[in-house]
Amino acid sequence: MWTVELGRTGVRLPNLALGTWNIRDPAAMRETIRAAVDLGVFHIDTAEIYPGAEEIVGHAIRGIRDRVFLTTKVAPQHATYTGTLAACEASLRRLGTDFVDLYLLHWLERDTPLEETLRAFRTLIEQGKVRFAGVSNFSVRELQRAQELFRPYALVNDQVEYNLTNRRIERDLLPYCREAGITVSGYSPFWEGRIPRRSPRWRGVERIAARHGRSPYSIVLNFLARQRDIVLIFKTERVEHLQENIAALDFMLDPEDIAWMEANFAP
Repeated sequence: MWTVELGRTGVRLPNLALGTWNIRDPAAMRETIRAAVDLGVFHIDTAEIYPGAEEIVGHAIRGIRDRVFLTTKVAPQHATYTGTLAACEASLRRLGTDFVDLYLLHWLERDTPLEETLRAFRTLIEQGKVRFAGVSNFSVRELQRAQELFRPYALVNDQVEYNLTNRRIERDLLPYCREAGITVSGYSPFWEGRIPRRSPRWRGVERIAARHGRSPYSIVLNFLARQRDIVLIFKTERVEHLQENIAALDFMLDPEDIAWMEANFAP
């Protein structure tokens, strides 16, 4: 692994983060969270809409909160000024902490009062309940508007989908965020639902994996991580998969591997 600066804050995060959506085994998830922190993946991502996740994270980080960078999100249906303040308080209670490191608006809906959401974010920062603020699933245009509304504070993160079948952020969002000093986090890096398992493309990934003595998912993660200023958020409840994902970054793909992946999984 390597580190990525969060915006222009001077805070450096591992380029891998552990997600907590759709938890099936709470005990296993707690064990994996603690293992992740011990292995250097200390950025834990959650949200109020992930059923039970904040409570599970809170239990897992009890006694090690000072070693964890914690991200959670407010849902758009709660994103009025007072609703955001109340949602943050509820998240803090579930997480068992006095503050979150990064607080995001989970996505933007037509009826989301963005001015109120960001005014609440300013209040939460001034109260010490949130260190940094950002957004999730925002386009460049939406991000530009949010930046203007949030002044004099700076948004430091946009969390978006990023995987082999969805690389469109490389065309516009990623270059814009690099220029603006906003860190991009990519979630669902292993979502390959539009790649049939018996397709020539997936078999090509398997051939690359066999040549390197790795799993196909290690190749996927390694390829996406070539954008060395992106944080990749993956979810697993198994410590062995956590270890495999970390190990996926301890080698380099050959130039011809990258060229083949670029050609077959174009943005």
